[in-house]
Amino acid sequence: MAADFARLVEENLSAKSHDFATLPGGRLRTGNPTWFTSGLERIGYNGITCAQFSSEKLDLQIKEALDPFRRTLTPLTWWVGPLSQPANLGRVLQAHGLTHNRDMIGMAAELDRLSEFTPPDLDYAFEPVTTPSELEMWMPLFAATFGIPAAEIPLTLDIFGQLSFAPDSEWRHYAMFADGGVVATGSLHLGAGVAGLYNIATRPDYRQHGLGTAITLLIYEEAKKMGYRIGALQTTYPNALRLYHRIGFEVYCKFGIYQRGWV
Repeated sequence: MAADFARLVEENLSAKSHDFATLPGGRLRTGNPTWFTSGLERIGYNGITCAQFSSEKLDLQIKEALDPFRRTLTPLTWWVGPLSQPANLGRVLQAHGLTHNRDMIGMAAELDRLSEFTPPDLDYAFEPVTTPSELEMWMPLFAATFGIPAAEIPLTLDIFGQLSFAPDSEWRHYAMFADGGVVATGSLHLGAGVAGLYNIATRPDYRQHGLGTAITLLIYEEAKKMGYRIGALQTTYPNALRLYHRIGFEVYCKFGIYQRGWV
Protein backbone atom coordinates (compact mmCIF):
# COMPACT_ATOMS: atom_id res chain seq x y z
CA MET A 1 0.00 0.00 0.00
CA ALA A 2 2.79 2.47 0.86
CA ALA A 3 4.46 1.90 -2.53
CA ASP A 4 1.11 2.40 -4.28
CA PHE A 5 0.52 5.71 -2.51
CA ALA A 6 4.06 6.89 -3.33
CA ARG A 7 3.50 6.04 -6.99
CA LEU A 8 0.16 7.89 -7.09
CA VAL A 9 1.68 11.00 -5.50
CA GLU A 10 4.40 11.05 -8.16
CA GLU A 11 2.05 10.29 -11.05
CA ASN A 12 -0.23 13.15 -10.05
CA LEU A 13 2.70 15.56 -9.75
CA SER A 14 3.95 14.46 -13.16
CA ALA A 15 0.51 14.85 -14.75
CA LYS A 16 0.30 18.37 -13.35
CA SER A 17 3.70 19.24 -14.79
CA HIS A 18 2.91 17.69 -18.17
CA ASP A 19 0.03 20.14 -18.57
CA PHE A 20 2.58 22.77 -19.54
CA ALA A 21 3.29 20.81 -22.71
CA THR A 22 -0.22 21.69 -23.93
CA LEU A 23 0.69 25.38 -24.15
CA PRO A 24 1.49 26.80 -27.62
CA GLY A 25 4.95 25.58 -28.59
CA GLY A 26 4.95 22.92 -25.87
CA ARG A 27 5.97 19.30 -26.30
CA LEU A 28 5.64 16.11 -24.23
CA ARG A 29 8.00 13.20 -24.75
CA THR A 30 6.91 10.04 -22.95
CA GLY A 31 9.27 7.17 -22.30
CA ASN A 32 12.47 6.91 -20.31
CA PRO A 33 13.07 9.64 -19.42
CA THR A 34 9.77 11.49 -19.67
CA TRP A 35 10.23 15.17 -20.36
CA PHE A 36 8.20 18.21 -21.39
CA THR A 37 8.65 21.74 -22.64
CA SER A 38 6.18 24.62 -22.61
CA GLY A 39 7.53 26.97 -25.27
CA LEU A 40 8.43 29.37 -22.44
CA GLU A 41 11.90 30.19 -21.15
CA ARG A 42 10.85 29.66 -17.54
CA ILE A 43 12.70 27.14 -15.41
CA GLY A 44 9.58 25.77 -13.71
CA TYR A 45 7.65 25.23 -16.94
CA ASN A 46 10.04 22.75 -18.59
CA GLY A 47 11.55 19.62 -17.19
CA ILE A 48 12.11 15.94 -16.67
CA THR A 49 9.60 14.13 -14.47
CA CYS A 50 10.79 10.54 -14.40
CA ALA A 51 14.01 8.77 -15.28
CA GLN A 52 14.96 5.18 -14.59
CA PHE A 53 18.62 4.89 -15.52
CA SER A 54 21.25 2.24 -14.98
CA SER A 55 24.21 2.93 -12.71
CA GLU A 56 26.64 1.68 -15.35
CA LYS A 57 25.61 4.25 -17.98
CA LEU A 58 24.34 6.99 -15.71
CA ASP A 59 26.52 9.87 -16.94
CA LEU A 60 25.76 9.11 -20.58
CA GLN A 61 22.02 8.79 -19.94
CA ILE A 62 21.91 12.09 -18.05
CA LYS A 63 23.80 13.83 -20.86
CA GLU A 64 21.39 12.44 -23.47
CA ALA A 65 18.39 13.45 -21.35
CA LEU A 66 19.69 17.02 -21.10
CA ASP A 67 20.55 17.31 -24.79
CA PRO A 68 17.09 18.54 -25.97
CA PHE A 69 17.24 21.32 -23.38
CA ARG A 70 20.90 22.13 -24.02
CA ARG A 71 20.38 22.46 -27.79
CA THR A 72 17.59 24.98 -27.36
CA LEU A 73 18.99 26.64 -24.20
CA THR A 74 15.76 25.77 -22.42
CA PRO A 75 15.97 26.05 -18.61
CA LEU A 76 14.54 23.06 -16.79
CA THR A 77 13.52 21.45 -13.54
CA TRP A 78 14.28 17.76 -12.92
CA TRP A 79 12.04 16.00 -10.37
CA VAL A 80 13.70 13.03 -8.65
CA GLY A 81 10.98 11.01 -6.94
CA PRO A 82 10.30 7.49 -5.71
CA LEU A 83 10.08 6.07 -9.24
CA SER A 84 13.47 7.50 -10.24
CA GLN A 85 16.56 5.32 -10.47
CA PRO A 86 19.32 4.90 -9.39
CA ALA A 87 19.28 6.04 -5.78
CA ASN A 88 22.21 8.44 -6.31
CA LEU A 89 20.62 10.17 -9.32
CA GLY A 90 20.21 13.51 -7.55
CA ARG A 91 23.85 13.66 -6.49
CA VAL A 92 25.06 12.87 -10.01
CA LEU A 93 22.74 15.49 -11.51
CA GLN A 94 24.63 18.11 -9.54
CA ALA A 95 27.86 16.95 -11.18
CA HIS A 96 26.14 17.71 -14.52
CA GLY A 97 25.48 21.32 -13.59
CA LEU A 98 22.05 21.08 -11.97
CA THR A 99 21.45 22.86 -8.67
CA HIS A 100 19.52 21.27 -5.84
CA ASN A 101 16.66 23.71 -5.31
CA ARG A 102 14.73 22.01 -2.51
CA ASP A 103 13.14 18.78 -1.32
CA MET A 104 9.41 18.16 -1.13
CA ILE A 105 7.62 15.65 1.07
CA GLY A 106 4.96 13.58 -0.71
CA MET A 107 1.83 12.75 1.29
CA ALA A 108 -1.40 10.87 0.59
CA ALA A 109 -4.62 9.83 2.31
CA GLU A 110 -7.89 8.05 1.72
CA LEU A 111 -10.36 10.93 1.59
CA ASP A 112 -13.00 9.13 3.63
CA ARG A 113 -10.54 8.99 6.52
CA LEU A 114 -9.75 12.69 6.73
CA SER A 115 -10.74 14.52 9.89
CA GLU A 116 -14.16 16.11 10.15
CA PHE A 117 -14.55 19.66 8.89
CA THR A 118 -14.87 22.35 11.57
CA PRO A 119 -15.92 25.78 10.25
CA PRO A 120 -13.37 28.55 10.90
CA ASP A 121 -14.23 31.22 13.44
CA LEU A 122 -15.20 33.96 10.97
CA ASP A 123 -17.85 34.64 8.37
CA TYR A 124 -16.66 33.22 5.09
CA ALA A 125 -17.74 31.96 1.68
CA PHE A 126 -16.11 29.08 -0.18
CA GLU A 127 -16.43 29.23 -3.95
CA PRO A 128 -15.05 27.54 -7.08
CA VAL A 129 -13.12 29.70 -9.54
CA THR A 130 -14.92 29.24 -12.84
CA THR A 131 -14.21 32.33 -14.96
CA PRO A 132 -11.14 34.34 -16.00
CA SER A 133 -12.31 37.32 -13.92
CA GLU A 134 -12.60 35.11 -10.83
CA LEU A 135 -9.13 33.72 -11.52
CA GLU A 136 -7.83 37.29 -11.68
CA MET A 137 -9.21 37.89 -8.18
CA TRP A 138 -7.66 34.59 -6.98
CA MET A 139 -4.21 35.26 -8.42
CA PRO A 140 -2.74 38.03 -6.17
CA LEU A 141 -2.80 35.98 -2.95
CA PHE A 142 -1.39 32.93 -4.73
CA ALA A 143 1.36 35.05 -6.35
CA ALA A 144 2.32 36.75 -3.09
CA THR A 145 2.48 33.45 -1.21
CA PHE A 146 4.57 31.64 -3.81
CA GLY A 147 6.95 34.50 -4.53
CA ILE A 148 5.84 35.36 -8.06
CA PRO A 149 7.16 38.85 -8.94
CA ALA A 150 4.59 41.47 -9.92
CA ALA A 151 6.06 41.65 -13.43
CA GLU A 152 5.40 37.91 -13.88
CA ILE A 153 1.77 37.95 -12.74
CA PRO A 154 0.23 38.73 -16.17
CA LEU A 155 2.10 35.79 -17.74
CA THR A 156 1.18 33.50 -14.84
CA LEU A 157 -2.45 34.54 -15.10
CA ASP A 158 -2.43 33.85 -18.84
CA ILE A 159 -0.88 30.40 -18.34
CA PHE A 160 -3.31 29.47 -15.58
CA GLY A 161 -6.19 30.65 -17.72
CA GLN A 162 -5.14 28.54 -20.69
CA LEU A 163 -4.68 25.45 -18.53
CA SER A 164 -7.71 25.92 -16.29
CA PHE A 165 -10.49 26.67 -18.73
CA ALA A 166 -9.72 24.23 -21.54
CA PRO A 167 -12.60 21.77 -22.09
CA ASP A 168 -10.53 18.81 -20.88
CA SER A 169 -8.79 20.65 -18.04
CA GLU A 170 -7.92 18.64 -14.94
CA TRP A 171 -7.54 21.82 -12.86
CA ARG A 172 -10.10 23.08 -10.34
CA HIS A 173 -9.39 26.26 -8.35
CA TYR A 174 -11.13 27.43 -5.17
CA ALA A 175 -11.17 30.51 -2.97
CA MET A 176 -12.38 31.49 0.48
CA PHE A 177 -13.75 35.01 0.87
CA ALA A 178 -14.09 37.10 4.03
CA ASP A 179 -14.60 40.80 4.62
CA GLY A 180 -14.97 41.38 0.89
CA GLY A 181 -11.68 39.81 -0.22
CA VAL A 182 -9.91 36.54 -0.97
CA VAL A 183 -8.38 35.18 2.23
CA ALA A 184 -7.39 31.66 1.12
CA THR A 185 -6.76 29.82 -2.13
CA GLY A 186 -6.27 26.24 -3.22
CA SER A 187 -6.43 24.02 -6.28
CA LEU A 188 -7.02 20.44 -7.32
CA HIS A 189 -5.25 18.68 -10.14
CA LEU A 190 -7.14 15.52 -11.06
CA GLY A 191 -4.37 13.75 -12.95
CA ALA A 192 -3.64 10.02 -12.64
CA GLY A 193 -7.02 9.40 -11.04
CA VAL A 194 -5.94 11.20 -7.88
CA ALA A 195 -7.10 14.45 -6.26
CA GLY A 196 -3.84 16.36 -6.01
CA LEU A 197 -3.83 19.43 -3.77
CA TYR A 198 -1.86 22.49 -4.87
CA ASN A 199 -1.60 26.27 -4.40
CA ILE A 200 -2.75 26.47 -0.77
CA ALA A 201 -2.32 30.04 0.46
CA THR A 202 -3.80 32.13 3.25
CA ARG A 203 -3.56 35.85 3.84
CA PRO A 204 -1.02 36.56 6.62
CA ASP A 205 -3.52 38.63 8.62
CA TYR A 206 -6.00 35.72 8.60
CA ARG A 207 -3.65 32.90 9.59
CA GLN A 208 -5.00 32.42 13.11
CA HIS A 209 -8.42 31.27 11.94
CA GLY A 210 -7.67 27.74 10.72
CA LEU A 211 -8.15 28.68 7.08
CA GLY A 212 -5.43 26.33 5.79
CA THR A 213 -7.15 23.36 7.38
CA ALA A 214 -10.58 24.61 6.35
CA ILE A 215 -9.88 25.16 2.68
CA THR A 216 -8.00 21.85 2.44
CA LEU A 217 -10.95 19.89 3.84
CA LEU A 218 -13.51 21.86 1.80
CA ILE A 219 -11.56 21.24 -1.41
CA TYR A 220 -11.33 17.54 -0.67
CA GLU A 221 -15.08 17.43 -0.02
CA GLU A 222 -15.45 18.70 -3.59
CA ALA A 223 -13.12 15.94 -4.79
CA LYS A 224 -15.21 13.31 -3.01
CA LYS A 225 -18.34 14.64 -4.72
CA MET A 226 -16.56 14.08 -8.05
CA GLY A 227 -15.86 10.48 -7.11
CA TYR A 228 -12.21 10.72 -6.03
CA ARG A 229 -11.07 8.51 -3.17
CA ILE A 230 -7.34 9.27 -2.83
CA GLY A 231 -5.81 12.65 -2.07
CA ALA A 232 -2.17 13.54 -2.72
CA LEU A 233 0.00 16.58 -2.04
CA GLN A 234 3.57 17.74 -1.63
CA THR A 235 4.93 20.24 0.84
CA THR A 236 8.25 21.84 1.71
CA TYR A 237 7.16 23.53 4.93
CA PRO A 238 7.28 21.88 8.39
CA ASN A 239 4.17 23.74 9.57
CA ALA A 240 2.20 22.50 6.57
CA LEU A 241 3.52 18.99 7.12
CA ARG A 242 2.13 19.05 10.65
CA LEU A 243 -1.20 20.45 9.44
CA TYR A 244 -1.68 17.76 6.81
CA HIS A 245 -0.61 15.00 9.19
CA ARG A 246 -3.11 16.26 11.75
CA ILE A 247 -6.03 15.97 9.31
CA GLY A 248 -5.11 12.47 8.17
CA PHE A 249 -2.29 12.53 5.62
CA GLU A 250 0.78 10.33 5.90
CA VAL A 251 4.25 10.73 4.40
CA TYR A 252 5.02 8.26 1.62
CA CYS A 253 7.92 9.70 -0.38
CA LYS A 254 10.31 12.57 -1.03
CA PHE A 255 11.10 14.52 -4.18
CA GLY A 256 14.40 16.21 -4.91
CA ILE A 257 14.03 19.30 -7.10
CA TYR A 258 17.01 20.07 -9.35
CA GLN A 259 17.27 22.95 -11.81
CA ARG A 260 19.51 24.24 -14.55
CA GLY A 261 19.72 27.18 -16.94
CA TRP A 262 22.18 27.59 -19.80
CA VAL A 263 23.36 31.20 -19.64
